[in-house]
Amino acid sequence: MPAVRSNIVPLRHARPGVVAYVKSPAEWFVANSGWIQGTEGVALIDTCGTEQATLELLRDVRKYAGDQELTVVITHAHGEHHNGLGVALRDGGTALAAHGALDLVKAGPQTYGNVFTYTRWGVLEPPEPDAVRPVTGWHELDLGGAVVDVVAVPGVAHTAGDLVVHEPRSSTLFTGDLVFIGDTPMAVHGSIPGWLDALDWLQDTFRPRTLVPGHGPVATPAHTAFHAMRVYLEWLLEATVRQSNFSKLAKQASLRWPSWRNPERHIGNLMRAYADQHGRKLDVDLAIDAVLAAAGGRIDLDSLLDSEPVRRIS
Repeated sequence: MPAVRSNIVPLRHARPGVVAYVKSPAEWFVANSGWIQGTEGVALIDTCGTEQATLELLRDVRKYAGDQELTVVITHAHGEHHNGLGVALRDGGTALAAHGALDLVKAGPQTYGNVFTYTRWGVLEPPEPDAVRPVTGWHELDLGGAVVDVVAVPGVAHTAGDLVVHEPRSSTLFTGDLVFIGDTPMAVHGSIPGWLDALDWLQDTFRPRTLVPGHGPVATPAHTAFHAMRVYLEWLLEATVRQSNFSKLAKQASLRWPSWRNPERHIGNLMRAYADQHGRKLDVDLAIDAVLAAAGGRIDLDSLLDSEPVRRIS
């Protein structure tokens, strides 16, 4: 696999400055982040899964924002997005997370030993509990000369605690993992119907021009990314109305979306869709086991993420 690239993509050069930090190629534990800079503060949207990657991200943020007050917004409680929070707050600052994600974020890094093998996590510590504050609705974050919207997503969507960040002047929406582009989504910790509702709510509420997904390239116009996600999620529900042969359906999904990375996730998503629409409780561990079986066993991050990050300014 080629080195993981961290592409610095400026979306608005004037204050507030808006930057997407796009990781490629889309892979397990390779996720996007970004930041918004006002005259007095900077909002960092998500951290990284390892200490090294988070330190690389922080160096780039500080090149733009200097020593401005740091607020880290965690879009949801999956390790590749929040593991580095304690690292990011070593020199001070605060964090925001949805109420449904708060306990996991405060608990610190998740390395998912049953899913991954990896030897390069670095030193990852939990954040100071008092530094992490809950967001339960619509929060306006004042960065000096600019107000950024940090908004909790209603209900259960990708997870039970999703946040999005909207910068109104550039009409940019950071969605976290509510949107994947070119990479198979992961739905086992959420709700397919709730996710579809959230996509409609996002588009109707913000009508963004530019969308920064949790995984994959920046989308302009944003509605194309929403549409692609809807098509996939609706197919999951349609495919599992009368069928529970998840292996067969996962093969159909791989044929329908042949360019998407990580097709092993389809089977877990189908199990989630089946449980959602038939009123059953999903055994998440069983769904993860099915994903790993499709992948050929535990995922070796040492081989996937074997090189130091390469940074490029777009």
